[in-house]
Amino acid sequence: MPKDIHTWWPKKDTTFWVLGMLGDFGLKTEDGKLRDAANYVFSIQQETGAFLGFDPKLPYDCHTGILTESLAKIGLLRDKRVQKAYNWLLKRQRPDGGWWCKNTGQIDGPRENEPSCAMATMFVLGAFAQNATLHEDERVKKGVDFLFGCWLNKGRIKYAGHDSQIGTDWDKLKYPFTDYKILKFLDVLSRFEYARERLRGSKMIKLLFSKADSRRRFTPESIHKVWSDFDFGQKDAPSRWITLLALRVLKRVHESSGTS
Repeated sequence: MPKDIHTWWPKKDTTFWVLGMLGDFGLKTEDGKLRDAANYVFSIQQETGAFLGFDPKLPYDCHTGILTESLAKIGLLRDKRVQKAYNWLLKRQRPDGGWWCKNTGQIDGPRENEPSCAMATMFVLGAFAQNATLHEDERVKKGVDFLFGCWLNKGRIKYAGHDSQIGTDWDKLKYPFTDYKILKFLDVLSRFEYARERLRGSKMIKLLFSKADSRRRFTPESIHKVWSDFDFGQKDAPSRWITLLALRVLKRVHESSGTS
């Protein structure tokens, strides 16, 4: 069904978000049902490599980034169709190093000189984070620089995209990664080795660490009610899954320096 793949707002059975969640949980395409789901996603891929977005007639950077990351997570990184999506994303990078879904913000578009969409950039870098062969690509490094700049320039630059600001809700712990928030932001950046030194000792990492209780457990602070059956879908108690994700970020950052 078109709504299953084109609807942004998450539901329990929305392939657009659930595929990546299953990848996070460790499922791969050896599961026949997951292979069928991947083929369903490929059915909306254009010849350019892009995936159609919430407008089912147009491709979008954020949608393509999210679906590319999901396909890579479930074991299809080397699939030629996935590699084609990566190539399309690289070509869509804007001069400031970021990405922006709509064509109005592309080079020669009427909004080409405006700052890129921070949320779209985060999702696109999430896809690149899954592909180690691209980590040293200068375009990817420029994207990482842009995302760090979003933190450094918070409150001073208004980025494209209605959810692209680091405001009062940005630091709330949330899963699934459907929003522009601290846990996804740091999960993406911490996957790049050269970003970890910049993260180490940063206020972002200190902010994340401050959210742990005395037993180093983390509690969801923002939720999607449709996943209330899961421990990350409530705000009343520490979540094993949120705790795992937060500690994994902290481990990546601090272990790379030889500290614990």
